[in-house]
Amino acid sequence: MKNHATANDHEFPEWILGVIRCPNSGTCLSLASAQLLSLVEDRHGRSPMTNKIGRTISAIPTQALVSQDQRWLYPVIDGIPCLLPDEAIPLDFPFEFADPQDR
Repeated sequence: MKNHATANDHEFPEWILGVIRCPNSGTCLSLASAQLLSLVEDRHGRSPMTNKIGRTISAIPTQALVSQDQRWLYPVIDGIPCLLPDEAIPLDFPFEFADPQDR
């Protein structure tokens, strides 16, 4: 039996999360929690967010990977992480209500 980490409807083999790294910071990546994605969605609703190159994000992903340093969010599209550095969403706002695990 294989170990899998679950992000909504898609599964990622845990070994992949141990191998891939954030293209911007070089830190480990993990599945973004529902609470973190909710905070990002709320922030986006108040003031549209942009990706690293300044392009406005049309919608916050329902699944994402987050860098260990909590600075970058990478969308997961149809179960495939989009790890293009320019497509990363910078998390440069305070998480007033974030769970300590999401910091």
